[in-house]
Amino acid sequence: MQLYISPTSPYARKAWMVVLEKGLAEEVEIIAVNPWESPSELTSKNPLSQVPALAIGQDQAVYDSRVICTYLDGLRDKPALVPQSGMERMAVLRMEALADGMCDVAVATFLARKDNGDNPDTPAIKRQLGKIEAVLKVMESEVPLFEGALHLGTIAYSAALAYLDLRYGELQWRQQVPGLAKWFETIAQRPAMLTTAPPA
Repeated sequence: MQLYISPTSPYARKAWMVVLEKGLAEEVEIIAVNPWESPSELTSKNPLSQVPALAIGQDQAVYDSRVICTYLDGLRDKPALVPQSGMERMAVLRMEALADGMCDVAVATFLARKDNGDNPDTPAIKRQLGKIEAVLKVMESEVPLFEGALHLGTIAYSAALAYLDLRYGELQWRQQVPGLAKWFETIAQRPAMLTTAPPA
């Protein structure tokens, strides 16, 4: 299998972390591409030219990070990153959706800021930044529920928070949510987080 990533993509990082946490590193080749250039090796796997994309056979590919992560989790029973059923499964998938939603806002806002040049923070952009802060508060409130747990929800949270570090240093998000920051300090030291860190 080949996992196509961009080193700065939080969605790709999440999928790559799942590869590592599931012990699939020897079975999945990591291939870095630039999705903005629409390389044929990526578009042949995902016509949207988005990462991550997972090639699983000669003519088969899976795309969208949520689909990829669910597929990867099903390849091995342990460690199980997504519960099989019930409210536990719903809770983990909801966490993933919240983290991905924050990434959607963060990535789009980063691109909008670049386009706006000397006037980066329009009222619309400030509204989007407010959404990020609202999500951080929800994450903070949930720390007692997931602290110490490793599953797809916490992996998605960690990838999303790391993206804020990469693109939004001025937010100083740790000061807003100290409990979440303390949790992140621990998970950020996991080998999967260290291996997938974007180049400095």
